[in-house]
Amino acid sequence: MQRARMVLVAAMLVFAASGAYGQAITVIDGSPLTINVGSDGSFQIYNAAVPGVGQVFPTGGDLADMGIFAHIDGVLYAPSFRTHSGGTATGALGAFTPWQQLGISSRLGAGTQQSPFVVSVALAAPGTDVRVTMTVSYVRGNNFFRVRTNFFSTTSTLHEIDATFGADIFLAASDAGIFVSVPELAAVGGRNCNAEEGDYNILLIPITSASRFTASFFSSVWAQIKANALNNNAVPGACVDNGAAIEWLNIMQGPATSVELSHAVSFGAIPSAANFHGFSLSVDPNFVSLAPGESKTLTVTSVHNAELEFNAPVRISAGELPQGMTLTFDKTTIPAPGDGTVKATLTIGNAIFPQVYQGLAILGSGGSEVRSALFGADILCTPPTILGVSQPQSQTVAAGARAKLRASPVGGGAFTYQWYSGHAPITRFPVAGATAAEFETPAIFAPEQFWVRVSNPCGTVDSLTATVSPN
Repeated sequence: MQRARMVLVAAMLVFAASGAYGQAITVIDGSPLTINVGSDGSFQIYNAAVPGVGQVFPTGGDLADMGIFAHIDGVLYAPSFRTHSGGTATGALGAFTPWQQLGISSRLGAGTQQSPFVVSVALAAPGTDVRVTMTVSYVRGNNFFRVRTNFFSTTSTLHEIDATFGADIFLAASDAGIFVSVPELAAVGGRNCNAEEGDYNILLIPITSASRFTASFFSSVWAQIKANALNNNAVPGACVDNGAAIEWLNIMQGPATSVELSHAVSFGAIPSAANFHGFSLSVDPNFVSLAPGESKTLTVTSVHNAELEFNAPVRISAGELPQGMTLTFDKTTIPAPGDGTVKATLTIGNAIFPQVYQGLAILGSGGSEVRSALFGADILCTPPTILGVSQPQSQTVAAGARAKLRASPVGGGAFTYQWYSGHAPITRFPVAGATAAEFETPAIFAPEQFWVRVSNPCGTVDSLTATVSPN
């Protein structure tokens, strides 16, 4: 988090104090998104790819009905929506206390992955010692931006704090949309009703796991925030004037503590979940074919997300594997910031059932996150076969001499052997200790017969009988 502290310090140097109700605005004029950040913890966003239809309601002002809320010791704090120049539709919030605006920074950064655009906002909860810093970051070319919100107390007072981020979604000229949830992102929001206008969404995406969510008629969202009771419902329904919210409960666990919450807002196509992970994990190859008794080496690669400022060691381990399958690693930790590779050796035991195994996992854990890299394995196993030239061969030796017999089977996996005295397939007379591909007979004084049974996990084959005679 060193870079975050440096950005915040730099931002504090350019904070401009805001009035009790008037809002200062810093604009992140990126592409395709333009993000207006208000000094009261509110926003307005635009997507150049959807001109004139996709934004937050109301559309007539520089700031709109989207922002950060908190119930602190039972009191609701919120942006000062009712003093926005474009008006507000947050009447269902009822009475609340506006955040005290301590300042807002200018836009910092270059808009690149290594140096995102950054704007910081400082807020206070009047009547308490609770302070809030909100840092907004955006990388050009993305259709989403990230928000990191820090809550902290300046004394040792213990507070009960529930934090919420909510928005009145505006998707079309009719200001109507369909509730939508995206499980792989744990996100909620709205999607446009008319497919002819294109398939785009406004989503609230928790990066820090949220406790509750809602996607509903816009006034219902505000009423749920007022009651501190989001209903965990985002069932797609009729085309209505909608909104959404996500909430984190009981975020302060002790006095004089600080907690950081992260989330994102996307506008357009649904982004990949990988954008909101501190690090990514991959395995190459992600599908292998091998037989029982064989091993193959896989390369596991971890890459940290610089924009999320992830900087932690990543520990590598095997997920749950089928019986008879093992993974070993040349090392189990990738040092901070989490970039590096590990060699994983997949070994297949002789007793494994041959089939295609999908969804096998290598796990990486770093910071508070756990990622998985999935791969598949096709376990090839065919019963052994002994071709004619590979059969034990009959032969003649000098009286009292020994003979060497050998079988060379083909098939999948490792083979086991048992030699027998007598005619195949009579197993009444196994030869003790004769459990290899090659077998040396006892001294031969009269014609004797021998044969071998070869097995692998998929079956068994008996060789032909070889006769060894004395000369």
